Formats: sequence, structure tokens, C-alpha cells
Amino acid sequence: MDKESIYLLQRIDCNCSDCYFLKRDVEQAKTQKGKAAPIFSGECTKFKKTVTFIPNICQLETQHCFIHRKDMVSKKAPI
Repeated sequence: MDKESIYLLQRIDCNCSDCYFLKRDVEQAKTQKGKAAPIFSGECTKFKKTVTFIPNICQLETQHCFIHRKDMVSKKAPI
């Protein structure tokens, strides 16, 4: 799968892992690395709350607030 296809799937999935507003919990991520189906956490800077997520899994509840982190860097229009 090429980079553009991966990017497009991430925009459909709307997973917090790829969201511009996510501030990762780096210490928690270090302890989870290498485990099956890790549940990661971080802070949503848009809503000022703790969020949990499994990377590469579709999150229906974030469809309304998700902005891909690359969209803010490249100024692409959201879906």
C-alpha cells in the first residue's frame, strides 16, 4: 500500500492516533510498545480531555472532530 492510500484510509478511520489535536502520553506508549492490540492514551487538546485509542482502528465517535495531523501541516482541506 502506498503512502497516499494509507493517508486516505487514516482520514476515513478518524483515529485519534492520526489526529492533529492529540498530545500523546509518551510514558504510557513506551510501556505498551510491542504488545498485541495496545490501547494508547493521550490528551485531546481540542476538548481538553483524556482519550484512549487503538491505532489503525476506525473510531466512529471522532468523525465530527478529527483533523489529520498532515492536513494542518500541508493546509489540505478536510473531507
